[in-house]
Amino acid sequence: MCGIIGHCGPEARRFVPRVERAREVMLHRGPDDAGLWSDDRVALGSRRLAILDLSPSGHMPMVSGDGAHVLVFNGAIYNYVELRAELAREMPFRSTGDTEVILNGFRVWGWDRLLDRLDGMFAFALWDTRERTLYAARDRMGEKPFFHARHDRGLSFASTLDALVQLRGVPPLVSPRALDAYLTYQAVPSPLAIFEGTEQLPPAHELRFFPDTGELRVTRYWDLRFAPKRSVTEAEALESIDDIARRTIAQRLRSDVPTGTLLSGGVDSSLVTAIASQEFGRPLDAVTMGFDDPALDERPFARAVAARHGVTLHEEVLSPSVATDLPSIVWQYGQPLADVSIVPNYYMARAARRHMTVALVGDGADEAFGGYARPMIARAASIYRRLLPGPLRFAIGAALGERPGVREGAIVPRKLALLLRAGARSAADSFVYDRAFRRLRAGAYTPALRKAVGDWHPDALYRDAWTRAVGVDDVDRALYGDLTTYLPDQLLAKADVSAMAHGLETRSPFLGREILEYAATLPTSLRLHEWTTKHLLKRVAERYVPAEALQRRKQGFVIPASDWLRGELAPLARATLDAPRFYDRGWIRREKVRTLLDQHASGRRDWGQQIWTLMILEIWAQLTLDRTLAPTDPLDVELLAGSAR
Repeated sequence: MCGIIGHCGPEARRFVPRVERAREVMLHRGPDDAGLWSDDRVALGSRRLAILDLSPSGHMPMVSGDGAHVLVFNGAIYNYVELRAELAREMPFRSTGDTEVILNGFRVWGWDRLLDRLDGMFAFALWDTRERTLYAARDRMGEKPFFHARHDRGLSFASTLDALVQLRGVPPLVSPRALDAYLTYQAVPSPLAIFEGTEQLPPAHELRFFPDTGELRVTRYWDLRFAPKRSVTEAEALESIDDIARRTIAQRLRSDVPTGTLLSGGVDSSLVTAIASQEFGRPLDAVTMGFDDPALDERPFARAVAARHGVTLHEEVLSPSVATDLPSIVWQYGQPLADVSIVPNYYMARAARRHMTVALVGDGADEAFGGYARPMIARAASIYRRLLPGPLRFAIGAALGERPGVREGAIVPRKLALLLRAGARSAADSFVYDRAFRRLRAGAYTPALRKAVGDWHPDALYRDAWTRAVGVDDVDRALYGDLTTYLPDQLLAKADVSAMAHGLETRSPFLGREILEYAATLPTSLRLHEWTTKHLLKRVAERYVPAEALQRRKQGFVIPASDWLRGELAPLARATLDAPRFYDRGWIRREKVRTLLDQHASGRRDWGQQIWTLMILEIWAQLTLDRTLAPTDPLDVELLAGSAR
């Protein structure tokens, strides 16, 4: 885990002091070491969180033995031991970690074969002094961030957006399309970034920049295919998943620092913890975080898993001080992200860092094995569309489907409402997430924002994912869509930033290439057994996890934001949003904001998601655009209220 930064172009030498200063913005991503390397075409900087090879040999930027190649690297290569053994036959190694495997792999195999061989989470940039070419790549699923921008006839890049903004040295301007995408989906999806002129390198993409000509090439180097399908029995699939999971978890336990797991007590983290405890070779630590509310508290299930496998469990109770800590939490992301679990994840990472530097987690299992309602709805809707004519489906969906602001299940059961709404539209249309301001754009956006956005719609990104998917049915396409949109843009961004805020490296076995490619080629009949989500993974987990942790309703790690926004956070929300400073930004109509606040406070409608989305946006704007709020400042209701009309 590290923070990387650099500039490549004809003016590289004058960027050296700027790279050095901007690098320190990422101190939290790499508290153990800092480095800088430059020549007449590139300036590279790094902040390092030492995980493997804690000696000076692991210092970055790392230069190859012949001086021809220089690397800055953020992440972890999990199969580095196997790759190192192969490369050592042709190339000497001076370190024991995974960074030099990238350098020597490039020298022996070349760029394309190197990317194909790496299994890990990574964002790195490699400068070839002979070819005068900058190579960069982001891992297959997008676990590690990589922001970049063209300017001064060159290319700048960084692990964090705020470091890139400082490196560029120009006042940031908000991108209307990125803002629209955030308001629609509560996150800024790649390749967009919140500022004009900046982009995120999408997952599974590589770039090459040629500073002498100014040419930039960005291409996809890998994609997940859901076809052709394997012909296997359920018993064979269970054995394969078990074997792959064990191998994948064992690789992710490799580190030279304290290592453990984050254990929620759910299926995914419980399975990871159980297998890790067997593969670790010594007592394993796990951290769990609970709630005072028994309805939300999963600690009893985590205790059952820990007791069965002899795991040392460290428990904490979430007692967030949102008004005090929210500016710091929002600042870490560099651009707005309104997933409500950014709050508990921040505290979870802080708690875990007291006991470990590396933590294995269960991220990606839902997307790989069908743990959400979406693939179930996609399968049911395909049957529903065949049975009922279009006009009838449309009429039913319009009459009974959920409306924005209505609490789920208030009209009809949630899953039935999802099915009716999905069945009234095409499979591609129903795949698109319906959240935040998606159905409110026309009435909520100011004329200025609508004009700036033009005819573009954020749904285009989801439709592109649906069209690009290679699968045999709508379930495949829905899973592919989640794996390439919602997972990297929101869930993995949250996981990376919340962990790195505290110098913690999280590793996700279910995002390994082998297990993803195996799960993708399993037939839907095995993956979704009757109406049981994540059927195969639960069957594997039965071998390791107590029944009480498996046979219960799925629960996310979230806070009751809607309730809080009617209670203790209500004055803060109104002071933040019903204020001249927010209205003067020209993004959301004043009367719409007041309607949302009034209806939510009275209980007539549930606008918690929309209000939270706007709150995060305004806090981010004050931190980043105005700089009237510092990350260490608590939110002061009286001060905010003093500027409200």
